[in-house]
Amino acid sequence: MRPLIRLLSKLPFPVLHVLSSGIAFLMVRVFGYRKKTVRGNLERSFPEKSKAEIRAIERQFYANFADILIETIKNFAITEAELRDRCRLTTPEVAKELWAKQVNVAGISSHLANWEILALSLSLEFQHHCYGVYKPLSDPKMDAEIRVSRQRFGIEMIPIKAVRGVLEQPPAKPWLLGLLGDQAPHDYEKAFEVQFLNQRTYVVPGPGLLTLEQGLTPIWGWMRRRPDLGRSRFEWGVEILSTEASGFEWTSADRAQIERIARVHAVSLETAERALALTRRVAERLEARIRENPADWLWTHRRWKAR
Repeated sequence: MRPLIRLLSKLPFPVLHVLSSGIAFLMVRVFGYRKKTVRGNLERSFPEKSKAEIRAIERQFYANFADILIETIKNFAITEAELRDRCRLTTPEVAKELWAKQVNVAGISSHLANWEILALSLSLEFQHHCYGVYKPLSDPKMDAEIRVSRQRFGIEMIPIKAVRGVLEQPPAKPWLLGLLGDQAPHDYEKAFEVQFLNQRTYVVPGPGLLTLEQGLTPIWGWMRRRPDLGRSRFEWGVEILSTEASGFEWTSADRAQIERIARVHAVSLETAERALALTRRVAERLEARIRENPADWLWTHRRWKAR
């Protein structure tokens, strides 16, 4: 498998896109890959849309999903020049501001467009020492191959269970910790709860709590496909977020959640409140981006297992 991936990565994008179209056809027409999950997620997230609109988003999502697969293969061989040409940062001034301030950063993003390409681009655009948090694959050899691919332009990938150990001995230069904040949590008692895409949604606590515990400056990173510029072309941007709890009117249920967060994570009520506020700011921004380009998000996951 690994030699085949290396060979395919040498192919030009137009050839890989032909392969991607074939993969999309097989996923939809032959295997119905996670079709029930994708359709159910879309219907619950967009109850206002017609069946025809849902089917159109579904078809475009599978086309994008197949492109993600071939783009990830291409990452093994893509050059820096080609990556910069295909993936443009729209907010370089924010990266420069953060470097000028010499602050450590929590880069909170999501499964929008192609997060693998976003990770590659991050270390090209930020002067910080960039870390990317990831969950290792079950196959150690394939995991090692993927790590090499992801780290080609400077980002250092660290397993999720090793994050705190790495941060105990951070580099001398300012650093950025890249986190994906839209996964379903494993422990719902420790999770945060937000209203997201018309649904009660549990969110991993790490981005909110790590940001405050480490005194990081949080940024929200978004990404979208630009089909008007061609296939496998992207733009992305970042925005500095507040870590204050001001601006939210907490209900009694919110207060109960803040007390639970403080208790199970052994933090102060103030820290729990600020962490929840940051988590909700990220969720609000992610939902807005998804509504702009629904097919860009990863709909194959059973995101709402605990509804």
